[in-house]
Amino acid sequence: MQPFLQRLTHVVLAHHGTELDRICIVLPGKRSGTFMRKYLAEECTSTLWSPQFHDVGSFLARLAEMRQGGSMELLFLLYEAYRSLNGSNAEPLDEFLQWAPTTLRDMSEVDAHALDLDTVYRDLRSYYEIEDWGSRLGEESPGQVRSSEHWRQTGTLHKAFAELMRQRGVGTSGAVARSAMERVERGEPDIPWKAVWLAGLNALEPATTRVIKALQAKGLAFLAWDADRHYLDDPEQEAGQYLRRSIAALGAGTVAPGTTIREADRHFVHSTVPNDVAQTTWAGTKLAALTAEERTDTAIVLADEGLLMPLLASLPGDMGPINVTMGMPLEALPIHGCTEAFLALHAGQRKFGQYHAGEVERLLLHPFLHQAGATARAIGLLRATKRTRLPHTLIIDLAQEAGMELCQAAKAALQPIAHVGADMPERMTALLAWAQRLAGNDKYRTEQVFQMAKLQRKLDLGLKRMGTQLENLDSYSTLRMKLLREERIAFFGEPLKGAQVMGVLETRAIDHKRIVLLGASEGTFPGGGKHQSWIPYTVRLAHGLPLRSDADAIAAYHFQRMMQHAQHVDVVHGAGEGPGSGGTSRFILQWKNELDGSSNTSFSSSAPVAPFSIRSAPRISIPKDARILEQFARIQAAGLSPSALAMWLRCPLDLYFTRVLGIRTADEVDGRLGSDVLGEAVHAVLEDVVRPMLGHPMDAAQLRGAGRSVHQQLITKLAKTFPEELLLRGHFRLRIEMASRALESHLQAEADRCSTMASIPLALEHELSAELRPGVLIKGRVDRVEVRNGIHHILDLKTGAVDGNELKIPALERAHFTAKRSQALQLLVYGWAYLKNTPGIDHVRTGILPIQKASEAEGLLLSIARSPQLMRTDMPAVETLLNTIVDEMMDPTIALEHSSESTYCKACLTA
Repeated sequence: MQPFLQRLTHVVLAHHGTELDRICIVLPGKRSGTFMRKYLAEECTSTLWSPQFHDVGSFLARLAEMRQGGSMELLFLLYEAYRSLNGSNAEPLDEFLQWAPTTLRDMSEVDAHALDLDTVYRDLRSYYEIEDWGSRLGEESPGQVRSSEHWRQTGTLHKAFAELMRQRGVGTSGAVARSAMERVERGEPDIPWKAVWLAGLNALEPATTRVIKALQAKGLAFLAWDADRHYLDDPEQEAGQYLRRSIAALGAGTVAPGTTIREADRHFVHSTVPNDVAQTTWAGTKLAALTAEERTDTAIVLADEGLLMPLLASLPGDMGPINVTMGMPLEALPIHGCTEAFLALHAGQRKFGQYHAGEVERLLLHPFLHQAGATARAIGLLRATKRTRLPHTLIIDLAQEAGMELCQAAKAALQPIAHVGADMPERMTALLAWAQRLAGNDKYRTEQVFQMAKLQRKLDLGLKRMGTQLENLDSYSTLRMKLLREERIAFFGEPLKGAQVMGVLETRAIDHKRIVLLGASEGTFPGGGKHQSWIPYTVRLAHGLPLRSDADAIAAYHFQRMMQHAQHVDVVHGAGEGPGSGGTSRFILQWKNELDGSSNTSFSSSAPVAPFSIRSAPRISIPKDARILEQFARIQAAGLSPSALAMWLRCPLDLYFTRVLGIRTADEVDGRLGSDVLGEAVHAVLEDVVRPMLGHPMDAAQLRGAGRSVHQQLITKLAKTFPEELLLRGHFRLRIEMASRALESHLQAEADRCSTMASIPLALEHELSAELRPGVLIKGRVDRVEVRNGIHHILDLKTGAVDGNELKIPALERAHFTAKRSQALQLLVYGWAYLKNTPGIDHVRTGILPIQKASEAEGLLLSIARSPQLMRTDMPAVETLLNTIVDEMMDPTIALEHSSESTYCKACLTA
C-alpha cells in the first residue's frame, strides 16, 4: 500500500485539481509537509502554487491571531499577572517558580479542554474542603480555609493571566486553542482558504475538536485519518482510543483505514544490548552495513531522547547526508555544562573571596574552553601553587604563562562579581564570547553558543523587566535552571536526503521502509514518569482532563502508526540500569502476541554484543643493566629502608620508578582533606600526648584527659596548612570530627589497657640502623618503642585499615612473604634491627597500632610460627631471608616488571 501522504495527495488533487493555492493542509508536524510537497511535485507535471502547510499549533495560532509563547516568556508573564494581584505580598520570583511551571501546565490543559474557569476552580475548592474536613461539624477548619483561598486565588490568577495573554497576543498552547475556538464559533476570523484539510491527527483536545466542527459547519473542513484497522476496529486496543473518539465526533474522513499491519510483509527483530549507550553503537554498526539508497529510506527513532548525542558520535564517518528532526533539551548539551561550571566557579568566589582551584580546573577543562597542551600546562602551574583558593589575577597570569589564549572576553568572564543582578549578564556574555572565539569553524559549537546567548538575553531582559533583584548567586543559578529547564535547541537537516534521526512524535504521517527504534523499553516507551499536576485525579476524571492512561494510549498509537508501512523493523533497548532498564516495552510484547503466526510479520530476537578489540598494551619489562644495578647498590649502601623492601615485594617496577628514577606523582588540588595530611596530624597529636610520659609508666587518667582535647589539637595542627575557617565546615569538619572520635576512642582504650598492664614508652620516631652484610645497610624509623610488662614492643601507628591475618607468618621463608605481607616484612625488619642495636635483650615484639580500631589498643602483633615474639635465635633466619630479597634486587636475570597483585602503585603505568 502507498504511504499515507501519497494517498492523501491523490485525494486532495481529486478534490481541488491544481488549484491548491487556496487550501490549507494541517499535518501532525512540519516535516510531514515537506514530504507531501514531494508527492505533489511528483504527481503534477506542470508548475503550481503550493497549498499552505501548518501543524496544529501554528494553524490554531493563525485562527486565534496570537502566537504560542515559550516556557520562559510565559512564566514571566504569569508572574506579572501574579504580582498585579498580590502586590507587595507577592512571593519573590525564585519562590514563585517552585510551583508556577506546574500551575502553567494545568492552566493550559484547562483552556485546551474549553472548561469553564469558575466551575473548575469551584470544584477544586469543594474537593479540598472535603479532603480537609475538620473535626468541627458545620465549621471550616483553618486548613479548609487555606485550601479554599488557594484555589480561589488560582482561579482569579488564571483569569488575570488570560487577559494579559490576550493583550500581549501570546499564549500557552491551551490558551491559543481556546481563543481559536471562541473566535471561529463567533465567526470572527476571516478564513483565507476555500478548504482546510486536517490529516494524520490523533489526540484532538476538545477546543481543537470544536474548531474543526465549526469549520465543518461552514463546509470548509475535510478530514483524513491515518489509521489501520488492526487497532481502529478493536475496542480493546488503546492505540485507537482517541481516533475512535474523534471519528465519532467529526466523521470517518476521506482516506480509508489501511490493513498493512496484518497484511504487509515485514521482518521484526527485537534486540537487547548490555546498556543504553551500547544501543547507539549497535545502531551505528547497523547503518554502516546499509547502502546509501537504503539509508535514505531509514528512520532512526529515539524513544529516549538522551541517546541522541551518543548516537551522533557512533555514526560511521562515511555516513553521508543525515537529517535530525528532533531537538535536545538545553540541559543535555555541552554548552549547559559550560555555563554551570562558570556559575559554580563564581558562587565559590562569592562565598570565600577567591576562586576554588577545583572549579577553575573544571571550567578550563570544559571542551568549549579547552586549549589542549596549553590547558594542561596551566593546570600544572595552578597545582604547583598547592593552594586551594586562588585570586583571579593569579589564574590569568598562570594561564597566559602556560600559553593559553585569553582574549578580553575571557579576562572579563573571570572578573569577580560584585553585584549579581548587575554583573551576571555581563559576565555570562563574556563567557559565551570566549567560547565562541574558541569554537572556530565548528558549526555545532557555534550553534549552541548562539542559542544559549539568545536564551540568556531573554532571561536577562525578563529579570530586568520584573525588577528582580538577586544578590545571592545560588538563588540566581536556581532561578536560571528553572527558567531554562524546558528550553530546547533544535537540529536541522535535509528531510529528503540520507537517514532520518527523529523522536517518536516526528514519525507521525511519515512512512519509511526501514525503522530502527532505540530505547524501546518499559519505563521509556511508554514512559513511567508521574504526571505533574496540582489537579487531583478525581477532578481530572470529572472534567475529562488527561489521565496517565491517556498518555499511554497516545504512545500506543505512535508505536502502531510507526510500524504500519515499515518492511524492516529493528527495535533495541539496553538491559542495564537507567531510564531504559524496565525490560522489554509492552508494545513489543503485545505486537508479538497478536501478530506472530497470524500476520505476514516474521519475528526474531537477538542479544548482540558490541565488538571490541583485546587490549594488547605491551608489558613493561626493564632489564637490569649495569647502570640500574649500580643505582640499587648505591641505595643499599646509603641505607635500604624497610618500606623500600616492602615495596619490592608489592611491585619491583614501582620501586624502580619511585626510588631509583625519583618519579613523584603530583599532589591533586581538589579542595579536600587528604588522608595523608590528616594522618600526619593524627601522628603529631599522639606524639604530643605520649612525649611527656617518656621513661615513665603511661598514666591512664592523663590519657583519658588528653582524649577530650584531641579535636582542638587536630585543628591546631591542620591550621598550619589550611585556613581555620575552612576546617570548621563541610568536608573538612566531617573528616576532622571522625578522626577526633577515633583518636579519643583509641586513647580511652589505651587508658584501659594501661590500668592493667604496665607500659613505659622509651622512644618516639626512633631511628634504627643495622648492617645486613658489607655494602648493605638497613635503616628506618619506628613510631614508638615501648616496654610492656618487661617486654620491648616496636610499634608502628596506622590511621588506615589493617588486616591482622596478613601479619601471621608460618615460617621465616621467602615463599611466605608475598605482596600482601609487605607490612609483615617491615615489622620483621624493625624487630631484627632493634635486636641488633640492643644486645641486652633476647626477644622483642613488633606490631601495628590501628587508630581506627579502639578494640585493638594492644596492637596487631607480628606472629611467626604462631609466636608473637621475635627471638634472638631467629636472627640468622631473618638475615637469610633479607639477603635473599637483596639478592633478587641485584640479580641481573630478573627483569623489573609490574606485579599483577599490586593495585596501589604510585608511579607504575601498568597499574
